[in-house]
Amino acid sequence: MYEVTEICKNGEPLPLETEGHLRVVFLGTGSAFAKKHRQSNILVIQGDHHVLVDCGTQGPQALEDVGLNVACVKCYLPTHSHADHIGGLEEVGLTHRYFYKNSKPEMIVLSDYGKELWTKSLAGGMEYCESKQGRPLELADFFNLRRPSPVETGCGRVWNYQQGPIEISIMRTRHFPDTAVSIEESQWCSGVFINQRVWISGDTMFDENYPIEYAKVAELMFHDCQLFQGGVHASYNELMSLPESVRAKMLLYHYGDNWDQPESWAKDTDGFTGDPVEDGFLGWTKQQIAYDFF
Repeated sequence: MYEVTEICKNGEPLPLETEGHLRVVFLGTGSAFAKKHRQSNILVIQGDHHVLVDCGTQGPQALEDVGLNVACVKCYLPTHSHADHIGGLEEVGLTHRYFYKNSKPEMIVLSDYGKELWTKSLAGGMEYCESKQGRPLELADFFNLRRPSPVETGCGRVWNYQQGPIEISIMRTRHFPDTAVSIEESQWCSGVFINQRVWISGDTMFDENYPIEYAKVAELMFHDCQLFQGGVHASYNELMSLPESVRAKMLLYHYGDNWDQPESWAKDTDGFTGDPVEDGFLGWTKQQIAYDFF
């Protein structure tokens, strides 16, 4: 059972703890270049533990929106190296190292992807921040690295990590380049399954097997959704091909700024209205709203 709860009433900050239940908060719901709803960075909270899944270029500001800052968040999980998902991690690392000394946050990251994240994205602004330390800085100088463990499942390549009461399953997705026809040909990207209850696709091209399989277990599903066809995300049109029983569990996120103007992207020939509720989904994912699971 889950409830949708208003947060930050009267300007109060979002608590990074609950009374034991699982809480999922989308700090933003927009696509990479959206301006109205920030980026799709997601706080997962249970008891006195939490994880921020992705911290994009607008991530630090999105935290400020709910009365928090990067120093408050103690654990990060990057899904892939696009800027709307990892662009704020430089601020996270530098802030903790130089303004909050001896306060190193955790990062849940596979070893291979951690090396790629550092060498191809973060090192440029962080590696040589100190001139007399005798060696270039590394990712582990800014974050306490936590390694998920591989598990055998029927849903492809999956790794598990336990953050207090929060069980996180990390599954590979096929996101980019757009020519990739398999996960093996794709750059690292992942979605997450939380406590065997909440499935979040992460960025992915359309792959019906994932949502169909996870819908057998998940109580609520969040799927990224672009409003046009082609490229590196699942389109609304493609998601409409999922069985009704799957769509009935699904909220859509990572949408463009014209999400509420279906006349600009949905055509009569598409076979849908552009209103996700009318089209059999649960609706659009809401920004700065708590999804509470009891």
